[in-house]
Formats: sequence, structure tokens, C-alpha cells
Amino acid sequence: MAPIDTAVDMEIPVKWPAQAPEYKASNGADGVKNHAAVDAALRAIVFASGLAAIIVMVTSKQSKLIPISPTMTIPLDANWDQSPAYIYYVAAFSVACLYSIITGILSVLTLKKMGGSSTKLQFHFAILDSLLLAILSSALGAELGVAWIGLKGNHYSFWKEICNAYGSFCHHLSATTTMAIISIIALLLLVWRSFYIFSKKF
Repeated sequence: MAPIDTAVDMEIPVKWPAQAPEYKASNGADGVKNHAAVDAALRAIVFASGLAAIIVMVTSKQSKLIPISPTMTIPLDANWDQSPAYIYYVAAFSVACLYSIITGILSVLTLKKMGGSSTKLQFHFAILDSLLLAILSSALGAELGVAWIGLKGNHYSFWKEICNAYGSFCHHLSATTTMAIISIIALLLLVWRSFYIFSKKF
């Protein structure tokens, strides 16, 4: 009886898809481009909302005839440059607008020349964005503190509210606060996005 050959050829040909590495590479490049596009869009939002906040603030002047006696009234102005907090607010958001223009241009140029974002440039952006976020947050806090006194007054210091007399001025303050919050949120998203990118690389 002839012996049965039990040897089995274990060499099984394995076919790998030839396009898999190329697909992954293109997918990664698209992700980097998307990140750069989001970066430029958020910086545009910071600029637009910051500029709107400045314009609304510097056009907030209102004049009213305030009675000082039953027979006498005097004209009094409510203007943004009468408060150091408002001056600091305008200066801080002016810096933010200039900064967002410069970094937005750099972000777009990097996207066109390199097809994505530079890690070194992104690291510098993260530091400067965090610094600017702190400055804008402090400016908004200073503006809100003075605006709250204008709205509610301070009975302990005998400071009376002015929004009952200067309604248009206070409406400007409310609008500029909204624009400032939008700008700060966009800047916060930029900082978070930078740290998210770094977390994926390390």
C-alpha cells in the first residue's frame, strides 16, 4: 500500500491592496489641509467680531440734558474714552485685530506653500494665541465691571446707575460685549485646536 503524503503546502499567497498606503497618505494630507482651513476661518472670525466690537464701542457716545435743579439742566456726555477700562478694551481688541490679520495671512501662505501647517509655526501660534486670549479676557472683564456699575450702580459707594438715562450708550455696551464674547470663543477654539493637533503628534 502506497504511503499517503500528508504534507500540506502552507505557503498561502497573501494579496495586500496596493493602494492602501497611498490612501492613508492622502487622507492624512487632507486632514492637515482641513486643520489649516479651520485655523484661517477662526482667525477671520476673531478679526471680524473684534473689529465689530471696536466700532460699536467707539460710536457709543450719547449726550443728554440732565436736570440738576427744578429749573436748570446741563448737557452731559457718556463716552467710551471717559473710562480707562473702556480705553484698555479698545486697545486690546485693536491688537487682536492686527494679530489675527498677520497670523491669518501666515496660515494661508503656509497652506499654499507647504500644503498644510508647520509644526514650528503652530507651536508659536499656540503660545501667542494663549497670551492674546488672556489679554482679551481681562479686557472683557474690565469692560463688564464698569458696564455693570452703569447698569445697576453701586449703592454702597453711592454710585447711581446711568443706563436709565443713557439708553443708547448702554445698548452699544451690550452689543460690543456680545461681539467680544464671539471673538474670545473663536480664539479659545484656536488654542484648543492647537493642543489637539499636538496631542495627535506626540
